[in-house]
Amino acid sequence: MQNKTVDISRYKAAIFDMDGTMIRNMGHHKRAWQEFLRRHHVTLSDDEFQQKISGKKNDAIIELVFGRKMSKDELTKYADEKEAIYRELYKHDIEEVEGLTDFLLKLHKLGLKTAIATTAPLENRNFALNALGLNDKFEVILGDEHVSNGKPNPEIYINASRLLKVEPKDCIVFEDSPPGINSGKAAGMTVIALQTSHKMSDLLEADYFIHDFKDLI
Repeated sequence: MQNKTVDISRYKAAIFDMDGTMIRNMGHHKRAWQEFLRRHHVTLSDDEFQQKISGKKNDAIIELVFGRKMSKDELTKYADEKEAIYRELYKHDIEEVEGLTDFLLKLHKLGLKTAIATTAPLENRNFALNALGLNDKFEVILGDEHVSNGKPNPEIYINASRLLKVEPKDCIVFEDSPPGINSGKAAGMTVIALQTSHKMSDLLEADYFIHDFKDLI
């Protein structure tokens, strides 16, 4: 783990996770999962919640919390239910992580390409980007439906760099969770961890760390 000083201008692309990285929504996701699990009579400890839910694709989460394999239709039904709960809870509270919009302007002035690589499904991506007015700020947007393997597998970051036409070594990744950090590192990219959702001790695999994007403006 290095200090928070990083020369952004030496990179050619910046790739962002969304939940907990671009928007402060992890508390609302947790509340949504808790309400979803309550409706289905499933109880998780705090440790189990972190292990089974944080940074993973919905399909994997749902099978983990229910403890069985499911059909695609079942998985879609449960995922749609949980995400509808989340959007209802978050719609009046949505906010960007501090400095995000100004930092994106800085990246574009420096000539960096920008992308999103997130486990968030389409409805949630549109919900957030519309609310924040950021629809036109990213050349590439990849979500849950675009990959077979969720983080920490590097698939989503490798695909993002390929679509951006930028080598992984020239990409910098912004992440808030251990699986996301490991995904970016496994893709061969430099990773900056935001201290928005996890303890510092959980983020030690990252190359750099910041509190929010104001640190880089």
